[in-house]
Amino acid sequence: MIRKTGTVTLLALCAAGAAGAADAPPPGKAVFDSHCAMCHAPGPGHAGTMRLAESRGPAQAVLEQRTDLDPAYIRLVVRQGLVEMPPWRITEISDAELEQLVAYLARQRK
Repeated sequence: MIRKTGTVTLLALCAAGAAGAADAPPPGKAVFDSHCAMCHAPGPGHAGTMRLAESRGPAQAVLEQRTDLDPAYIRLVVRQGLVEMPPWRITEISDAELEQLVAYLARQRK
């Protein structure tokens, strides 16, 4: 239980909450980790990353590090699939989750 001890306590609680929120990963990171990382995480043993390294080169292999991913393209590939990547149905990744994923992967777009 928190007691009211004045404005200082309230300000401290607000600051602590804001700091924790700033440290929290974006929602799209959780979607990526649960649905995409098994194939697209960095490092050997991830089929999607290795396939992209072969076809596009190492600089474009890790999706989380790319700066050229177009939101419309991400949506298309997730829903339609591409080469070895199967399509993801709305029952597997909801439209809301897909939008979080798009925002996360396109966040560094130049």
